[in-house]
Amino acid sequence: MLTVLKKIKTVMNRVIMIVASILTIVLVLGALWQVFSRYVLNDPSTFTEELLRFLLIWVAMLGTTYAFGSNEHLAIIYLKNKLRDEQRKYLQLFIDFTIIFFAGLILIKGGYSLSTSTLNQLSPILRIPMGYIYAILPISGTFIVFYQIINMFERREQTELAQQAVTSSVSPHTRKE
Repeated sequence: MLTVLKKIKTVMNRVIMIVASILTIVLVLGALWQVFSRYVLNDPSTFTEELLRFLLIWVAMLGTTYAFGSNEHLAIIYLKNKLRDEQRKYLQLFIDFTIIFFAGLILIKGGYSLSTSTLNQLSPILRIPMGYIYAILPISGTFIVFYQIINMFERREQTELAQQAVTSSVSPHTRKE
């Protein structure tokens, strides 16, 4: 089962990176156009500021999602390093379930509520339903929850493999029977 989840995670990582990369390219090109139209043409673009704001929201949320998937999100490890292995394991479980709880409650549930309630509200310049902009919240929340569950399984597998390695490396002469 874990190998299937790892394959799904790899595909998710690739899709998120491709989408985030494309949006980042559009973001940079839009910013360049905004600067060019304002300072060279002396006729600032009317739509780029709003577009860039929306793209930045999506890129930031996709980047956050990818960080959770690759376990590279911000972490305060000072406390974790002060704990013994058993305590560290329980702290990590607490962190995992806290992330799942908040991603589920705030991003998925709250984001879904926000995006559905703002579908009729249009952005001032682009006339895009604001619900589409806010849709990234439940999307990224779903990915974060899924990633966190996979990360928990991966850590469990690593712990089991480490324990097996320690057990198999103990020579029969040092074993107490």
